[in-house]
Amino acid sequence: MPLAGSLPVARRALLGGVAALLCAITVGWIIIHPTSSVTAPTAQPAGTRQTGDPATPSPSAVAPSGDVVIPASAPLRLRVPAIGLDGPVSEYTQQMIDRLGGFDPPELTTISWDTTIAGGLAGTDSSNTVYLYGHSWVDDAVFNRLKDMVPGDVASIDTAEGRLCYVQQKSLKLDKAEYKNNDELTDAIPNRLVLVSCYRPVGYDPNQATVQNIVSVLNLDQELTDTGC
Repeated sequence: MPLAGSLPVARRALLGGVAALLCAITVGWIIIHPTSSVTAPTAQPAGTRQTGDPATPSPSAVAPSGDVVIPASAPLRLRVPAIGLDGPVSEYTQQMIDRLGGFDPPELTTISWDTTIAGGLAGTDSSNTVYLYGHSWVDDAVFNRLKDMVPGDVASIDTAEGRLCYVQQKSLKLDKAEYKNNDELTDAIPNRLVLVSCYRPVGYDPNQATVQNIVSVLNLDQELTDTGC
């Protein structure tokens, strides 16, 4: 069942485009069919997963203003302490989409980064949004508690260049058909983090198809990035 329809790419100058997002009834898969492909620079071979903390980040530069400068690069690990989330991030490339026929994180524990979004890197100089996708399910799955996030919750992304700190602005619960028309989610916005999963409320019948998304929208917090989170 579609999780969201196609994005009007002409209105999204920096987005690669998403034609459809699907959740399979059995495991809550999310599948993306892009209408165009722009592969972002990567920090690991396509399809591989980080199995632990990334290598020690290189020292971050400091701007004349005193703000830490972390060059945009691939997200390697996501942490959201408020919901007990701490896991490596895997690349999901255009080649994987083509081979598998869509966007399908390989495991319930996988956090997948959409590399087809032009400029969708994590950094203080990022030009677009970082999109991360994960499963939700009736058993343990990486984004099961995404629906429990509240404004003010802090998430961090580790890259090879350093750690970036983001603060949640809001959570959105959307009918799947609404995703493609929601400018807040699909516009090219720098220094933003969007976490997406299927919405499965407590007691949800696993034999029923999901009809909604749960989406967490976060913005980079420069002060927290400067001091650490």
